[in-house]
Amino acid sequence: MRRLCFLLLLSGCGEPARDVSYAERRTAPALKAPVRKMSDGERFGAGPSAPAEAPSDMPLTWDTPAGWAELAPTQMRMINFKVGDEGECYLTILGGSGGGVSGNVNRWRGQLGLEDLSEASVESLPRMSVLGRDGYRIDLEGAYRGMGTVAKEGWALRGVITNSARFTLFVKFTGPQALVERETAGFESFCSSLGFTAEAGGGMSAPPGSSTGATSGASDQSGDGGGFSWDVPSGWIAEAGSGMRLVTFRVGAVECYVVILGGDGGGVLSNLQRWAGQLGQEPPTEADVAAMAIVDVLGVKAPLLEATGEFTGMGSAEATPGTTMLGLPVLITGRAVFVKMIGPTDQVAAQRDSFIAFSSSLTLEDGGR
Repeated sequence: MRRLCFLLLLSGCGEPARDVSYAERRTAPALKAPVRKMSDGERFGAGPSAPAEAPSDMPLTWDTPAGWAELAPTQMRMINFKVGDEGECYLTILGGSGGGVSGNVNRWRGQLGLEDLSEASVESLPRMSVLGRDGYRIDLEGAYRGMGTVAKEGWALRGVITNSARFTLFVKFTGPQALVERETAGFESFCSSLGFTAEAGGGMSAPPGSSTGATSGASDQSGDGGGFSWDVPSGWIAEAGSGMRLVTFRVGAVECYVVILGGDGGGVLSNLQRWAGQLGQEPPTEADVAAMAIVDVLGVKAPLLEATGEFTGMGSAEATPGTTMLGLPVLITGRAVFVKMIGPTDQVAAQRDSFIAFSSSLTLEDGGR
């Protein structure tokens, strides 16, 4: 019987100091009222199925293509659609460079099993106008693989990336190739219809509701009261969050993200046991948890789960062997914060110190707990 391996706490002092370089300091906007109950799909990536209701500070206007179902916005998806049975299209805005055009183009290509493009090839991509600016147009086909899922053969991606001095805008449409080809005209009409509200005007400053943050080498920026900030380890690329993800990062084939839930989010032990089960491992007992390494996160001493096995979470149809997960459940007043990293075992091992340093850098901007 397989046993879950835990790193024992040494002398009760938690993790030692590490020398981890940071690319930038990032800040997220204040959290809205927390969701008290939600499904695993909503919690870890799938958009909610309820009809959308645009927030009162939405700075954009658009036309919804015929047959597209508009969903509620999420923490990172300002505009969110379901297209057909399996397709989805959404708009995300990130502060600063958002990881750069080349980095995001090649990340999307990697999701379809395609090789990276050179900087010159990225610059030669076709352009299309979004909000009065030229955007990089991306058209891809291949075997699409989201985090923790098996590759879906015969899928396609349509996307556009446009940036300004203050923020970067992404529109991403994925689904089975036949659906995407049939709805490409709808994708193009949606992008072309985007405009600013009269209140927002035609400027390209960061719109309300977008994630703002310092670009690499720039000074720190503060979020609204109740927001979180963090240090980004070098090489980590920020991407759109979903569901209740506050932020998502990718480095190679590894994904790291922060989830915020209301209340205790199910508690520390139950979440650690569920995470271990996703790797096919025995659920840890209270004694196992007491023996785990401790990481200081948001002023809380959180137990660090380290589990390796065949990953079957996130709705994956088949187990993915050789997968390692790092997880930190953090309970603060009125909220539960979960920091997780998952990916191939060797790559997660290489990012372990950065994961701990990133988790330790999380700060609640209003100083509350």
